[in-house]
Amino acid sequence: RNLTMYLKTKGPDLRKPLVDTLLDIERKGEGLPLVFITCDVGFSFLEPLQVALGPRFKNFGVTEFSSAIISAALGLSGFSVWFYSMIPFVSWRIHEMARNGICLHNANVKLLGVSGSEKYRFLGWSHNALYKNEETDWLKKLPNIKIHIPKTEEEVKKIVKQEHQRAGPA
Repeated sequence: RNLTMYLKTKGPDLRKPLVDTLLDIERKGEGLPLVFITCDVGFSFLEPLQVALGPRFKNFGVTEFSSAIISAALGLSGFSVWFYSMIPFVSWRIHEMARNGICLHNANVKLLGVSGSEKYRFLGWSHNALYKNEETDWLKKLPNIKIHIPKTEEEVKKIVKQEHQRAGPA
């Protein structure tokens, strides 16, 4: 395989509808209480969510392994956990923790990844996929996980609402 970084052309920024939908769920008090965990990414667009969730919003810095295990524990303790980072960090970097802590225990954790080649291209290989669907090819091997790849704002809203109501990893 040619080691040329897969560079997605142009696509909509689906982070805002994600945050807006989670805020709407939080305001309405629907379902389990939300917890949002991030690892040193997404500062400005996540501010409204940080304000709304207060202590249930955690930015643990560069601690993906620990954050995945904390997410699993919270997901098994009655929370709807949303763990956000660049997709390589919530697919490859935490693979063992996602497999053993989240997926094998069927923890209520939603792994959210933004495509590195779309928003973090300038950060190099560790933040980017080498080929299209590399991250989903890796995640498909995990037990109990449901994978979504929304392409529109409406799809994001629909998936977030569905996943908040559904227990288990996604």
